[in-house]
Amino acid sequence: MDQGPGLRYQPFYCEENAWWLCADPALGPGARHVVFLVSRAGRCPLLHQRAAAPGRLIAWDYHVVVVDGQGRVWDQDSRLPLPSPGITWLDETFALADRLPAIYAPRLRVISAEAFRASFASDRRHMRDRRGRFQHPPPPWPAIGEGMNLVHYLDPAAPRPGLVFDLAAARRWLVDLASE
Repeated sequence: MDQGPGLRYQPFYCEENAWWLCADPALGPGARHVVFLVSRAGRCPLLHQRAAAPGRLIAWDYHVVVVDGQGRVWDQDSRLPLPSPGITWLDETFALADRLPAIYAPRLRVISAEAFRASFASDRRHMRDRRGRFQHPPPPWPAIGEGMNLVHYLDPAAPRPGLVFDLAAARRWLVDLASE
């Protein structure tokens, strides 16, 4: 399924959508980054996600977006424009973050698109129930890489891969990207 002209997209497979998206020429020139949205609670509340009713939070176990060289966020699961200016996306998506318990505070793990595409692997086991059935239909493309290393991206306390930002640091990073 496509979301936008020519973009690969499968609902509930944001990490795979990002893997394809970060190599897409539609993102324009400049360095690209993959951003994992996580929290210490193992649930990251976001607004404006199509899987939730308008105006309602959804708490994903994690979510993945791509940031292009102009500091724009490509969130294929958002109701916000695709792409959105990074600061606008950050402010709108996390507008209620300061009202939530600290354990739900978002952490943004930022990895270069090049490093992500070279190292990420998912055999999709995390999308299967106890009986081995998919909880949501898988994408039509083959699984990415060999094995499974998704867990390495999800722990906000782990020092790598990439860098982990809180909202204030993510804001500064996005401002810097947009001004380059």
